Amino acid sequence: MIKSYIGVNDTVVMKGLISGDERAFSELYKRYYYRLLFIAKAITKSQEISEGIVQEVFLKIWERRKVLKVSGSFHSFAYTMVKNLSLNYIRDNATRAGFRQDLFRKMCDAFHHTENEVWLNLMQEHLDDILKRLSERRRSVYELSRQEGLSHDEIAQRLGITKQSVKNHITKAMQIIRLEMQEIVGTSS
Repeated sequence: MIKSYIGVNDTVVMKGLISGDERAFSELYKRYYYRLLFIAKAITKSQEISEGIVQEVFLKIWERRKVLKVSGSFHSFAYTMVKNLSLNYIRDNATRAGFRQDLFRKMCDAFHHTENEVWLNLMQEHLDDILKRLSERRRSVYELSRQEGLSHDEIAQRLGITKQSVKNHITKAMQIIRLEMQEIVGTSS
């Protein structure tokens, strides 16, 4: 049994959750509570209601932990639950037909905007995580090229390596990033 889930990937933490380890549940709660709260609040426009929805999602996750699929993305699973409960709340509390249509239209607009922001933030977090796992040299070369916009010659001079080494590091970094980003995109849809 794992002593700590801090820094461990979600798949391993989910395995712990499924086996009933409360520490795994606590780790997922810490990782995702505020992200899920942000989504719920964007839809319901209420902090109190959103907190209740996110609490309900985590309660359901704990209750259904034995039937969770380890291969799926925990974020996608929890995100879908929060979105559905938030939309159900809005639908159930809209009383007048005109109000309901107007609210639904506004909610959809806000939801799509929020969904895009959340998706971009999650992709950036995933990219940052991938970059942390690259060797120090490869990460430096990638950051100088992609984030600072230096040419291969400038990077080679700055780091005291050949232009071909720069090219090789960037090629390998991009392969790793593409592969891992495809994995996250494939499990999130």
